[in-house]
Amino acid sequence: MPVSSDYDGDGKSDIAVWRSSNGIWYTLPSSDPGTYTTKQWGESTDKPVPSDYDGDGKSDIAVWRPSNGIWYILPSGTPGSYTLVQWGLSRIFQSQ
Repeated sequence: MPVSSDYDGDGKSDIAVWRSSNGIWYTLPSSDPGTYTTKQWGESTDKPVPSDYDGDGKSDIAVWRPSNGIWYILPSGTPGSYTLVQWGLSRIFQSQ
């Protein structure tokens, strides 16, 4: 699933995909297109919702889990930490 966003903070969208089968995010940063990064975050039933949740100018890897309405966010400004926020109902993303 395409999840293009500005993950490196250079003001340009980066090519990125999220593979629901294994929960891995593959990102090709526009600032260094010769390399790519991978990060496992999410389960097969999650919905990817990348955005700049911590306000540092870089998109954060994040998923929303319909089964419990929890947002799981990996803030780019504080690597190694994560944020959980319960907000939403499962019926929001019914059959797309």
